[in-house]
Amino acid sequence: MTGPVGALPPTTSSSAAVPTRGPSGPPSAIAPWTDSQFWILQVVILALVLIRLAMTVSFDLAPTNLVLELSTIAIFFVPVVIAALRYGLVGGLATVAWIAVLSVPGFAEAAKHGDTAALWAEVFQVVVLAVLAGLIGQRVSAEATSRDQAESALQARLRAEMLYEDIFESNRSPILIVDADGYVVDSNTSADRAFGSSTNEVQPLAPETAVPPRRRLVDVVGPEAAAVVLAHLVSGGDPAGTASAGTPSAGTPYAATSSEDAENPDAEERVRPVAYEVDGQPVLYRPTATLVGSTGSDRRVQVIFEDVTTETRRHDLMEAYAGQVVLGQEEERRHIAQELHDGPLQTLIHLCRQIDSLDAAQRPLGTAPPTLASLRTTVEETVAELRSLAKGLRPSVLDDLGLVASINQVLTEATDRQGFQGQFDVSGSERRLPPAVELALFRIAQEAVTNAERHATAAQVTISLEFADDSLRLLVEDDGVGFDQDHEVRPEDGHSLGLPGMGERARLVGGRLKVRSQPGRGTTVEVLVPTKVPDLD
Repeated sequence: MTGPVGALPPTTSSSAAVPTRGPSGPPSAIAPWTDSQFWILQVVILALVLIRLAMTVSFDLAPTNLVLELSTIAIFFVPVVIAALRYGLVGGLATVAWIAVLSVPGFAEAAKHGDTAALWAEVFQVVVLAVLAGLIGQRVSAEATSRDQAESALQARLRAEMLYEDIFESNRSPILIVDADGYVVDSNTSADRAFGSSTNEVQPLAPETAVPPRRRLVDVVGPEAAAVVLAHLVSGGDPAGTASAGTPSAGTPYAATSSEDAENPDAEERVRPVAYEVDGQPVLYRPTATLVGSTGSDRRVQVIFEDVTTETRRHDLMEAYAGQVVLGQEEERRHIAQELHDGPLQTLIHLCRQIDSLDAAQRPLGTAPPTLASLRTTVEETVAELRSLAKGLRPSVLDDLGLVASINQVLTEATDRQGFQGQFDVSGSERRLPPAVELALFRIAQEAVTNAERHATAAQVTISLEFADDSLRLLVEDDGVGFDQDHEVRPEDGHSLGLPGMGERARLVGGRLKVRSQPGRGTTVEVLVPTKVPDLD
């Protein structure tokens, strides 16, 4: 896999990600006394001291002989240098300290015989060895620290690259890396599955002329998505080419938009998705591009294709539902106007004529005037019709008696009309809820019962209300014909939008709607809402 600009070359195996140091390399960060070779070196120094002592005895040399005392540097120079080079400052000074300890008998012998020159010569040699070990050890320790820091940085860099590769490859959204010439230089597994494999069908080339195949972006994602991505690449993030928009720096995200949306800060919300077919299923992707690298030939774009299929279809469905709501409101207004014209209005006109007849009764006519009882009957009928209209618009029982009584009334009226058996159960501590929650649940229950009346051919409908401390569960079940949930409801198909409407009502009060149904096994509508109205702002 080839990473985007700024990424490290990928490693081929996990073992290559951790650099190692050979036995002859700079000292490690561990203490020298944890290395057995350090102790072997100290034993060698002890052996050299014993050899010098044996030679002194064998050749009967005076312990304070100046030449013998000056042999300390000659004997221990190499071990001290080896210790400093291999174990750094700590190892070198520790070795000199060990030499000083072994030289204590010589110091004591020189002091015993009053040989000041020999004493100072021995002290001078130990000091010289200490300075030598300090200089060499300090340099070696500094280099070792720099090496350790560089290796730590390299390991962190390799781990970051491996993490990037894992994220890049495991991302479920297709991702493409596009160079300044409009060619795809890298793609993740999701992109290969969505747009085709990264290996093109090309004729085999001669070994000396073989080059990796290059894919044009337009050939991979199509002209529509390629146009907005390449416009973003060329213009530096301003697809409209407007000077006011400016040129964003590398790493600035950009959602591919049309030119008329370039100056609109909410244009990303209205990006028209691009349709593809993935695994035989239609999928809608919205491309989002991010500039990486500097200007010129090094500029590249990382394009992430966000799957907005569900979001787009839900948006379209809600738009259709909103349109149906508006049409429903207009239809309801027309129905109310017609009902008022044909019912109460005609009755009131008839009442006016009866009043006129009553007034004309004072004059001698051959007919009997209407009685006051008949006029009262007419008024009562008019009042009943107006109440019926008001009840259809908003049932007063919901405001007066609450959710339980209103849903029970809906079920009772439905059983009287259709003749199926109804059952209404309430559990928990019954209480009044905020008006928004009660209205939403009432409308959902009303729509569910209406669907059972019109479509289910049910023999029994059961409604359950379960009151909890912080939530309320509404369950409407019928044993009707059911329907196939795998068949998606689409507004363009002209199907009913009752179920999306119920879901939207539940969402507006912070609830969740679940519908379960199978052909021949009835339908269950379940709603779970909080008992407090959420902040809809």
